[in-house]
Amino acid sequence: MKKICLILIVIITISQIGCSPTTIKTGRYVMENTETEEWSWIDIMEDNRYEFNRALNTSYRPSGKYTVEGNKLILKVGDNSSYTFIIEGNSLIYDSTTTSGHFLKEGTVYTLKTK
Repeated sequence: MKKICLILIVIITISQIGCSPTTIKTGRYVMENTETEEWSWIDIMEDNRYEFNRALNTSYRPSGKYTVEGNKLILKVGDNSSYTFIIEGNSLIYDSTTTSGHFLKEGTVYTLKTK
């Protein structure tokens, strides 16, 4: 009986280690495959704040708070809208939005700009 309990404890501990939350680095993430880095970017700041420039030809830049849930970055816009990205290392892959007006294609990649 003691062996079974010990085995269960080991299995639970190992599974907990494998489920550590994904973290995101602060900095500017720029859209890949564009003529200029200024075309579209996401600034991830401390205190879970962000600013999102969806495209140079738009006048509105969403900003506010973000959350990380599992491997997903969720940029909250107001009370009811959001943009969702998949975190993969130093890249953010656009997944979906609940806002009106779709400026991005699913799968668009933003990569952390190195200084």
